[in-house]
Formats: sequence, structure tokens, C-alpha cells
Amino acid sequence: MSEPQHDPLWSELLSQLDALPALVFGDSTPDDELHRDEGLRYLLRYLSAGIAMCVEFDDVDHPELGSLIENRRSWGMDNPDTKYGFCRLAPDAAYRVTGDPGSATQLELQVNTGHFADGRFGEWRALSRLETDELVLGADGSVDIVISETRPADAENWMASGPEASYLHVREYFGDWRTERPALFAVERIEAALPAASLVRSDLERRMELLGLWLTAGAKSWAQMGAGLAGAPPGEIVPFTPPQDATGLGGQAYGMGAYRCAADEAVILEVAPPEARYWSLSLATWFWESADIANRQCSVNHTQATVDPDGIARFVISHRDPGHPNWLDPAGYERGTVAVRYLYPEVISPVAYRTCAFDDLAAQLGAAALAVAPDERRATLLSRRRDLVARYRR
Repeated sequence: MSEPQHDPLWSELLSQLDALPALVFGDSTPDDELHRDEGLRYLLRYLSAGIAMCVEFDDVDHPELGSLIENRRSWGMDNPDTKYGFCRLAPDAAYRVTGDPGSATQLELQVNTGHFADGRFGEWRALSRLETDELVLGADGSVDIVISETRPADAENWMASGPEASYLHVREYFGDWRTERPALFAVERIEAALPAASLVRSDLERRMELLGLWLTAGAKSWAQMGAGLAGAPPGEIVPFTPPQDATGLGGQAYGMGAYRCAADEAVILEVAPPEARYWSLSLATWFWESADIANRQCSVNHTQATVDPDGIARFVISHRDPGHPNWLDPAGYERGTVAVRYLYPEVISPVAYRTCAFDDLAAQLGAAALAVAPDERRATLLSRRRDLVARYRR
């Protein structure tokens, strides 16, 4: 039996890994210790995400809803308030999704075309979607969802599939991290053969080819998107609503813009929060990943934010804790991306952007706005960490 390193599939993977750093560490990437070290860790996490998505959870006959993104496997400007699930689908097969839908602020299931590995964002489409308000629950609060080309007569919850169907994507948006429960779903292919067949070479080749696409075309697209946004001039952020058949969360307006914040500076963001089911502001690093969401306050949502008496929510980006309740910690990155999300907003409010010296914050916002004491901040961060562990059931 030949050793794995002599297998053509293994050799091709090593070649793709060898070329991966050049796709991420471009000429525009800041050349400092933070970006070098965290960039390397990002590559390892990106590889881990690819193995999960392209290899382990690519089983169309016996699917499992795998974790697409987590705090230690962040990519693609993920939302710190969201739990992402993923499994592949065969377009000509029928599936059943059963279990506990949890109690997140928003739950949405999508049947989508394309694949994250190909990096062709503009071509992906949502063929069907089901969200919190549309689900028919059983007497015990559970759900039973059928995914198929035609709707069975007895299916209370149904999602349309079709010739282009590629994967099931599940998003859970958490507002109150402490009290909202994550869903627990099982996905089964209807009439799948049991026991499962052994892995065959052709299936492994297909999955490795997909992983190779993730490590080449996908990596290049995600890196260009992240560096392009983080490297753009900062300023006002105006969210937009994607087309109805886009693969983003249904009903959500997205806003993205760069920030610049030197060690002795602070960025003040101001917005009149819209009436919405959910809204948030968060920071992504140069590599378009969330910062350390378990141990840093790099995001604030509608349940966590303090809104001033004038109806304006003010946020502070700074490298030192300013004592402001809506502090957004950039985790050492002087350049990155601000993400704004509104779910079913009555209006789409722009986010104003201005910079000042860190020492001038009290004059800009008033000393009373900077009253969060270190022990209070520590308690918030400890709670955030514990709540995130519960979200992922660790």
C-alpha cells in the first residue's frame, strides 16, 4: 500500500496549501507581527473550515448539519450573534429536517445553489427559505420539515429543492445571548440506504476537488473582499437590502465600511436605530473574520446596546477601554471592517463616522457616557464567554 504522501490527491493538497499564503498576504496586507501571526492562524482556521464543509459535511446520502463558522473558525465577515449550520444536498433527493427549533430571535433555513468554495458570490441564489414566523410546530414544540422538488400532501413545513440545489444553510440570530436557546436539528435523506456505504475513491476525489477549490478560488475571493473593504477610505455607512433570492438572511439590510483607528485615536459611530426585529454593529479584522468574540466586545446588538436619550446609539472603536457601554474592541487591528445589520427594519438608517483623539472622548461624548468601570466590563466579558460556550453546547 502506498504511503499517503505519494497519493496524487495528497500531493495536490500540499501544493494548494503551499500557495495559500500568497492569496492572503497580499501587497496591501500590513506587514507587522499582528497580521503575520493572526494571518497564519486565520489560514489554519480557514483550512479547518474547508475540511469541515468540503469533506466531512459533504455527505448527501447521510447528511449531518455541521457547524459552518464558530468563534475559533471565523471567516467571511461572520456575525458574532449567529450560529451557522451547513450540509450538502443532492438535487434529486428528498430530505427531512426534524428537531427543536430553539428560541433564537431569528431562525432561517435556506436551500441554496452554488457553494462557498467557488467564491462566485453574485451567482448564488436561495431556492427556498423558511423562517421563524413561518414554521408550523408540533404539540411538543418540535418541527418536521421536508425538502423536495414537489410538496408532499402531508408536509406542514416544506422547502422547495430543484436541479440546482446544492446545500442547506441554517442561520440562528441570537439577541439575548443568555436566555435564547440554540436549535438542535437532525437531517435525513428520505429512503437513504442503511447501513451507509464505505467511502469510495470517486467520492473522495470529488470532495478533495471541492476542498481544492476552497483553498484557491474561494480563498482568493474572500481575501480580496476583506482587504478591499478594510483598505477602502472610512466614512458614513449606508446599509442596503440584497435581492430577495440572494443567499443572505431574508429581510436583512447589510452595511459594510472601513475603519481606521490608531493607538491614540477613537472612532465614534452614531446611528438612530431603526425599529427592527434585530440590529447590530460589529467589527471584522483585515482578514474579514470576527475578532475574538468570546473574550472581546467586538460586537453589540439591539439587546446589548445603550441608546442615548436623544434616540441616538453611539459606539466607540478604540484600543483602550473607554468606559463606554457600546465599546467596539478592534483587537489590536488599526484597520478593519465595520458591519451593520438590520433585520426587517422600518427604515434603513445610515451610520455616521468620525474620528477624535482618545483623550478627547469625554469632551466629545460627555464624561457621564464613559462610566463603565473595569469590574463591570470584566463581568460583561465573562458573561459573553459563558453564553457563547452554551450556544455551541461545549
